[in-house]
Amino acid sequence: MRIGEKCALQWQDIDFKNKLLKVRGTLVYLRDDKKRFKDSPKTSKNTRDIPMLDNVEQLLKKRKKNQLQSIILLGDKWKTEDSLKDIVFTYDTGGAMWLSAIRVDMKKIVDKINDADIEFEKITPHTFRHTFATRGLERGIPSKVMQTILGHTSLAMTMDLYSHVLPNTKAEEMQKLSGLFK
Repeated sequence: MRIGEKCALQWQDIDFKNKLLKVRGTLVYLRDDKKRFKDSPKTSKNTRDIPMLDNVEQLLKKRKKNQLQSIILLGDKWKTEDSLKDIVFTYDTGGAMWLSAIRVDMKKIVDKINDADIEFEKITPHTFRHTFATRGLERGIPSKVMQTILGHTSLAMTMDLYSHVLPNTKAEEMQKLSGLFK
């Protein structure tokens, strides 16, 4: 998922019964109005259902339990924005996470790693999306399936972004034909 899609995820978008994440919007911030809200996706392809892996399901169930405990513990100190109720990823006091704050926190983590004399490249929230797509294609997820999971408007977009994965795959796929031409 894109970072804005994750930040806009509401509990009603998680279908634990069918193990699906329902991408139904993105978090938008209007600087002039100083308002945030969940907006509909830019295209119909961005609205999608993503199958949920078992480990993701367990993490989300734990997140929900912890969040409910916080709501009870904090009472009226639990604050949410009117337009962002029931958000999955919140701060400890109930507000939806800021996309920019996530980026800043990730930079701080990388800086600490580098300060410990461990070379570590800059990462962004999008790095995880890119890594997911790359590893999925390397493991044989069909590009058309990857397109729908990522919410790309076209297969060409997916392949333009991830064609670097294919050189090794091409050689492996050609081997499937090796016994045909004797």
